[in-house]
Amino acid sequence: MFTTIERENFAVHGLIKRRNFLPLEKLANARTLIFQHLAQAGIWCNGGWSLDKYTQSTEADAGIGLLKPLWRHQTMIALASGEATAAASALVDDRPVFPMDRHPALLFTLPNATTWTLPHKNWHLDMPRLPEGGVSGVQIFACLETVEPGGGGTLVVTGSHRLLNEGVRISSADLRKRLNQERYFAELMANQTDDRLRFMREAGHVGDVELQVVEMVGEPGDVYFMDLRMLHTFAPNVRQIPRIMLTQRYLLESSRIALYGK
Repeated sequence: MFTTIERENFAVHGLIKRRNFLPLEKLANARTLIFQHLAQAGIWCNGGWSLDKYTQSTEADAGIGLLKPLWRHQTMIALASGEATAAASALVDDRPVFPMDRHPALLFTLPNATTWTLPHKNWHLDMPRLPEGGVSGVQIFACLETVEPGGGGTLVVTGSHRLLNEGVRISSADLRKRLNQERYFAELMANQTDDRLRFMREAGHVGDVELQVVEMVGEPGDVYFMDLRMLHTFAPNVRQIPRIMLTQRYLLESSRIALYGK
């Protein structure tokens, strides 16, 4: 399913992208359901977006609730099952993985900015670093609509999964505080840092670990696979269309036991 080079890139960078990964029928079913729902809400009309009453907020997650009624729909669960689960397993040496949640989440980011800037805040992990120290699982981010640069795609620091694997449990907040002691992260998370786009243009380093900010962009059917230990954040959307992606987290059994005791 993945080449040796892809597996090595995942181990080193913590993120790989597969174009046209989603099965066409599953993707078409999901898109039909989503746009029917948005049409009923008056957001999608006659083949175009009608967003005037929904673009007052500048918060990156302001639109998240608009698609939440679909999260538990079998069409979305099917899209995040089968091929996606098998691929996540393949990236962790073919060990079994289990969905962290019973259903995936739909990420819906409304246009919310006029100028795109690399955020300095809200860098986080979705789960703590665990004592076993290695990869705990894989998260997918699947494009269900075109996501252009500046269009709200999730931002991730590639390579960050290789830092602070010390055999102890570290919360997202504590990990961020500790990383902030390193110059690279102090500047990334500082409000006044000049030329913030350099974090995306150029690689930085903490010790021998190469770091770079990557924006998740793509076409419908493209999927990013991300190591669950990666630092990431929300992004502004300066485009005229919403960002629509699906995400699901897949845990190794050992990670599930460490988190939930079962």
